[in-house]
Amino acid sequence: MKKILLVAVLLLLISSAALFAAEPREGIKAGLVTGLPFHIGAIGEYDFGVASASVALGYGSGSFLLRMGGDYHFDKPFVNSDWGIDLYLSVGGHLDIFIFSGGAAVALGIPVTWSWYMDDLPLKFFVKAGPEIFFNFGGLDFLGSAGAMYQF
Repeated sequence: MKKILLVAVLLLLISSAALFAAEPREGIKAGLVTGLPFHIGAIGEYDFGVASASVALGYGSGSFLLRMGGDYHFDKPFVNSDWGIDLYLSVGGHLDIFIFSGGAAVALGIPVTWSWYMDDLPLKFFVKAGPEIFFNFGGLDFLGSAGAMYQF
């Protein structure tokens, strides 16, 4: 059921994007983020134009998550003429600290981010995905997250 709801929300977003796409905006943004493995939390970001820095605080899968990261933004949108939307690409890195009852874990990720900005409202929707190396457990995993932020 969760997968069907996620697909429906993404289809709604994509279908409305052709009418309301905008360019990235500099400044402070705050919002909500969720992802796999399951977590949900608050995120804040400062966009410098060519780069951005972000901090997220969340909970999920039995642990608290503190994520600090940064992204480099490509200035030209990735445009798919079949969809009629402007998706902006970013590449960066983040440091994750997972705190759970038995201790803590530290991970370093290298996500790729696709962002879409609404024209009539100062909202940013994003999807991140990429590999993450866990130092405490010595493992490699592929993580993803999605969210929305309001710009002040």
